[in-house]
Amino acid sequence: MGILLKASKVTKKFAGLTAVNSVDLEINEGEIIGLIGPNGAGKTTFFNSITGFYPATYGSVTFDGNDITHRTTYQNCKAGMARTFQIVQPFGQLTALENVMVGAFNRLESYSEAEKIAREMIIFVGMEDKMHAIVADLTIGDQRKLEMARALATKPKLLLLDEVMAGLTPTEIEETVELVLKIRDSGVTILMIEHIMAALMKLSDRVIVLDHGTLIAEGTPSEITQNERVIESYLGSAYKKQD
Repeated sequence: MGILLKASKVTKKFAGLTAVNSVDLEINEGEIIGLIGPNGAGKTTFFNSITGFYPATYGSVTFDGNDITHRTTYQNCKAGMARTFQIVQPFGQLTALENVMVGAFNRLESYSEAEKIAREMIIFVGMEDKMHAIVADLTIGDQRKLEMARALATKPKLLLLDEVMAGLTPTEIEETVELVLKIRDSGVTILMIEHIMAALMKLSDRVIVLDHGTLIAEGTPSEITQNERVIESYLGSAYKKQD
């Protein structure tokens, strides 16, 4: 497996406030990488710096062998990087199909081809029975799945998921875990922020931990759950190894 994404000393400052501080990360093709940390740790800002939403103040980002540090979000999307958002951002008065077609148009100009890809992605995420539903009428769980379908319609190599399980029921969380594995098995590499620890630890090949914008730990799920600094700053005493 080759390195798909490499972030080197990525730093993001806002008016003197350092939100992300010199973070290094390498993601190999086919991996699922979990990104955790307390609220305000800089996780979403790091996502934004990688994707070009908020370009990094310092450092560099290489994706699929190319320097993308100063590229725009739409350029990165065309190159094969897609993301979802912590707060879902659907086109509420459009249908599910029309929402996913928006993603397909990132690469396609033909309406019929975009519709074909959108249908395939909606079926892929298990929402074929809601193909023509108005998105504003869907549950938060369905809207989150739909946002993943829209991202997948761009044909990404790397998919960044920002708390896709937030607000879901236990059953919906289990369904989302299976969907994330299905996405990885289809050939898409995944970087995901998630606060549902049981799900994230089950999914991740490696976990990285941010605290106050700084990378404080990286390792397998087992290593992270036994890391004293991570326990102290984020996980809590429930994760301490029992004697």
